[in-house]
Amino acid sequence: YGGYFGAAQGIILVALLGTFLVDELKRINAAKNVLAGLANGVSGAIFAFRGAVHWGAAGLIAGGSVLGGQIGSSVGRRIPPQVLRGFIIVVGTTVAVKMLLHW
Repeated sequence: YGGYFGAAQGIILVALLGTFLVDELKRINAAKNVLAGLANGVSGAIFAFRGAVHWGAAGLIAGGSVLGGQIGSSVGRRIPPQVLRGFIIVVGTTVAVKMLLHW
């Protein structure tokens, strides 16, 4: 699922890890990043060897993802846990509502 629907993957992983692990949100977010990276890496390898890939678009997405990950991790370490949790709730709720309205 995560390798195909990457946008919702992060929210789902944070929700599940936050529900089942007793840890601070920053560590849960780090675990989410590792798990998402593994899922995306495996699915990326499968798509690369078994499907048609537009390599120009894939390169742009990869570059943007790396840059976004670096900026996001830098900013994420400085945000208070309550603000980060609120942001996750707002984004997750917005995505859920948009998905339900377009279903």
